[in-house]
Amino acid sequence: MYAQLKEHGIEPWLDKENLLPGMKWEPAIRKAIRESNFFILLLSKQSSNRSGFIHKEMNIALDILETFPEDQIFLIPIRLDDCKLPVEALREIHYVDFFPDWENGFKKVLESINKHTKILDIKKEISVFEYKCGIVDIDVGLINLPKIIQKLNSIQDFFHFIPVNIELTQNVVRHIRGNPNLYVELIPHNFYEQREHLNTDLVACLTRYPLAFKWYDKLLSNYFSGPSSIDNRFMFISTDSLNSFTKQAGRTFEKGVVYILISQLLVYFTELGYHGETRGCIMDFCENRADMIKGLLNLKICPECLKKIRNEELKKAIFSMLEDNIII
Repeated sequence: MYAQLKEHGIEPWLDKENLLPGMKWEPAIRKAIRESNFFILLLSKQSSNRSGFIHKEMNIALDILETFPEDQIFLIPIRLDDCKLPVEALREIHYVDFFPDWENGFKKVLESINKHTKILDIKKEISVFEYKCGIVDIDVGLINLPKIIQKLNSIQDFFHFIPVNIELTQNVVRHIRGNPNLYVELIPHNFYEQREHLNTDLVACLTRYPLAFKWYDKLLSNYFSGPSSIDNRFMFISTDSLNSFTKQAGRTFEKGVVYILISQLLVYFTELGYHGETRGCIMDFCENRADMIKGLLNLKICPECLKKIRNEELKKAIFSMLEDNIII
């Protein structure tokens, strides 16, 4: 399919061919779906009975389909064998059978793509940056957040940061072991479901409270950062105690916010994870929260972590954001 589309002057996206080195495939696939003019969904008895990311890709495409006019083609389902359509929403979309005649099926798909592209002159703007990241201030009251975003966008072009307005109307703060924590598990689904977020690859949510997460049968509390279990694109960042830590390190509070944000970018977009040993590295886990002071003093990535960042453009962007002479 990929080869045939290329032969006909179409530019298909395939993870094995187009994925940047060292980057996680899930956010890259989401970005590719979001920026594409068409999404070709290959269905078979084998894939229709499976869950996992195959169905997640399909759900992303169905979400994006809702933003298109009804007369515009985006999602093209193709049956490779006599399989059932896995979800009700697909039954409302005309599909093409590639059995028993692949070439005849491909001809129909090609005609649909060429005709619809010509009629609507579909030209989606391809990002000059690699990933778009939204930043939400839940309750910190960071009045100079627009300036921070503007500064970050001016010193690198791998990430494009945008302010996102979401109001968390439900009280999700709970006292755990005597301390108030924002309990991420209690955040309602409608917080994650607003359509404007379809255009972002990551949403960083800032809160002044330490974070609590449910992990299987355990309750984890007093965390600096972590993802939502409902939508892992939403990464929560706590600024609790950050004002004190940044003062002791001689940094601004805003620099501390960026410091934690960078670590979340690395966790989400690469295979890099936190390490338990405190090395004065941005990827220190900091079980003792005050250990962050050492990292804030250094503003560095340790050699072991640096080796694992294989994308040079990403590395360049991270170094730019970490520069201690960049005043935020």
